[in-house]
Amino acid sequence: MKTKKSLVYVAEVLLLSLILAACSSSSNSSFPTGKFVRSDNQDHGLIFNNDGTFTVFDGSATLVHGKYSTQSDTYTDESNDQNCPRMSFKYKFDGTNLAFSYVGKPADDPCDGRRGDFNNVAYILSK
Repeated sequence: MKTKKSLVYVAEVLLLSLILAACSSSSNSSFPTGKFVRSDNQDHGLIFNNDGTFTVFDGSATLVHGKYSTQSDTYTDESNDQNCPRMSFKYKFDGTNLAFSYVGKPADDPCDGRRGDFNNVAYILSK
């Protein structure tokens, strides 16, 4: 009898773990990862990693490192090494093209570099 209860308990824990894992990964599943170059300057771009980190590059130089999160169609720059405050953007991705626009007013963002990279700027997925 104890063995049967133990097996049922283990099965319930495994099922709960699978459900929680599926729910937690779904919020980031539609946001693309990889290297994206600006549509108007192929030497400048963004790299988004699966672990929620990003890099901004220009040629061979790395300009910014940071952390991001996504929820539905909103991308949030959580923190970066330029000391820019947290800021959110709507994004659209069609499988190749990635575009960002501010959730609030671009003028409220004190970081000129980020404003230049996220204020209605289009990127192309680099192969």
